Amino acid sequence: MTEAGFDDASQRASTPRATDSPGLPDRAEDAPTRPADAAEGRFHVVELPERFDPRVLLNGATASTVSAYYERPDQDLVLAGIGVAARVVAPPGRGATALREPARKLLDAWDGSAKQVLRPRLLGGFAFDDAATGSAHWAGFDAGWLLLPRMLFIRERGVSGVVLAPDTDREDLYTLLADLAARDPAEREAPVADATQLRVLWDVNRPALLMAVASVAADIRSGAYEKAVLAATREMEAERPIEPGVALARLREGYPMCHLFSYRAGDGIFLGASPEQLAGLRDGRITTLGLAGSIRRGQTPEEDEELGDALLNSVKDRIEHTIVVRALREGLDELGTGLHAPNQPELLRLFNIQHLATQVTAEARSGVDVLDVVERLHPTPAVGGWPTPMARAVIGHYERFDRGWYAGPVGWIDAAGEGEFAVGLRSALVRGARAWLFAGAGIMGDSDPEAELAEIELKFRPLTTALGGGQL
Repeated sequence: MTEAGFDDASQRASTPRATDSPGLPDRAEDAPTRPADAAEGRFHVVELPERFDPRVLLNGATASTVSAYYERPDQDLVLAGIGVAARVVAPPGRGATALREPARKLLDAWDGSAKQVLRPRLLGGFAFDDAATGSAHWAGFDAGWLLLPRMLFIRERGVSGVVLAPDTDREDLYTLLADLAARDPAEREAPVADATQLRVLWDVNRPALLMAVASVAADIRSGAYEKAVLAATREMEAERPIEPGVALARLREGYPMCHLFSYRAGDGIFLGASPEQLAGLRDGRITTLGLAGSIRRGQTPEEDEELGDALLNSVKDRIEHTIVVRALREGLDELGTGLHAPNQPELLRLFNIQHLATQVTAEARSGVDVLDVVERLHPTPAVGGWPTPMARAVIGHYERFDRGWYAGPVGWIDAAGEGEFAVGLRSALVRGARAWLFAGAGIMGDSDPEAELAEIELKFRPLTTALGGGQL
């Protein structure tokens, strides 16, 4: 299958380009004024010029210090964490809410408004199966964790600044800003690198996958369960160490409507551009996105329209999508009121693929936080299957690799319990020059094995391009 050969103008983000001037002070003495009344043991906020772009941190010497990163390009939201002030690790098999109290303790020192843009947030994620024993290449990611950056650079709704964790030396911030200001202007641009060849070290076992899809489809037709999602992994190696900032810049260019993320554990970095929101909670409103049913983009607008119509009218894909939306509605029923989900899905068109999408919303009940939503909804049938217990057993039987954080929740939470978590899709685990890519497909009773394999190959493409370079 070929990628779309035209530009979808509706996907272009309106945020400042990383190549724009980042709004840095030109000299060290022009750095933000050092407040004299900042209390020790408390969070400290420093406003930066409106044009400051935290994405500049992904380039040059600061790139290796970025511990956690989350971006919504189309919503002018960038969160870039430098260093680690504290990290709370999830107990295996206990779910996301096991970190609620440890998270609150880390944020107890915040005495500002829960609504202001420049406020502390914890960033992190969770494994797809937080009870599974992780493999060696997922070392450091564990069942999940949330970290408090020493410095959290924020850009949102035209406001830019940094939140310093308690007891962080403010001189470290001013030194960093001065170093950024002293960079050659070319080094402030979006990170770029020459295209590199990616060599496949371990590839998808295609015969085994085709047989698995056929077997699962037969079980579904017999009534054993409704859906299962089978994933595959591909291990690749570049000619030189992979630069996460370069990969994120390429993903931003091609997928501005997605959730961009990067989380570091030792020398391991889990990064990607997910089209799927799992759990959002802001101003008391819960949002989640049902995403299931996929087809490639067309090479012309006319072909693209035909493919989109075919997806909307596909019985197999509509049933698969209905299963996902139904599960989201059931999951939110205990957490919110005023539940709303349109009866008909829309098309979410990305650079090389289009999906059936339905946004589900509700008003959060008193005491509900974003971790409640994460725990209640994960894993959705879009990444696991349905019913969930049977789907987990099917995945364990057929998949011969550790998903780790792939298809798990990744995002952030603030002191008010609000935040956002995406599903860790279109993603890869990177260690030096080596990368493990992940992709999956939803299997239904009438699934065609060759078509499901082609869908998985299509979903590998964004990260293959981002990590290796070349044209999108």
